[in-house]
Amino acid sequence: MKKEMITLHPKSEDSWICICGNTPVYDGFFPCDLKGNEMVPVIDSDWNGLYVGASCGRIIVQKTLKVVGRNPEPKMLA
Repeated sequence: MKKEMITLHPKSEDSWICICGNTPVYDGFFPCDLKGNEMVPVIDSDWNGLYVGASCGRIIVQKTLKVVGRNPEPKMLA
């Protein structure tokens, strides 16, 4: 996989823009496990600060905004 990064909206440091065009107000980004499946990040869980883009399944490191994987069919919580 080539190195990819998502970007921040120029007017908001809290608003991500994915390579696919997804934003928090479109399909959004959700905490996920290493496989890109949505999870609830609770204390003492194995959450590693990863998020999955609901539009494309890219797995993103919250601190760096680097894309570290992709799950084209992530399991999302209801």
